[in-house]
Amino acid sequence: MKISNNGYDQEEKIKFPVNFDLKVIMMTLPDLTISIAELESVLVKLAIPFKNWRHKPSGKGTYTSFTINVDIDNQELLTKLYKELRSVPNVKMAL
Repeated sequence: MKISNNGYDQEEKIKFPVNFDLKVIMMTLPDLTISIAELESVLVKLAIPFKNWRHKPSGKGTYTSFTINVDIDNQELLTKLYKELRSVPNVKMAL
């Protein structure tokens, strides 16, 4: 029996450099500038160019999603970015 390959089991490689919207979901703090400063410090530390900050509270206001346009040059930098974001207080998820 021949099993067809529908493409879902193949890993696609990212072609660098890449520009994308990074989405980070954080617990909502009374002052949004604190959350922005925490995220910005990670980007500055890793020398990642960023622009176009946007944010949106969740329906109940428990979480705030931040969307930032970033430029990533290589896989190593992308890996470091996600690792650093995991260490930021109040970050729940980064996509």
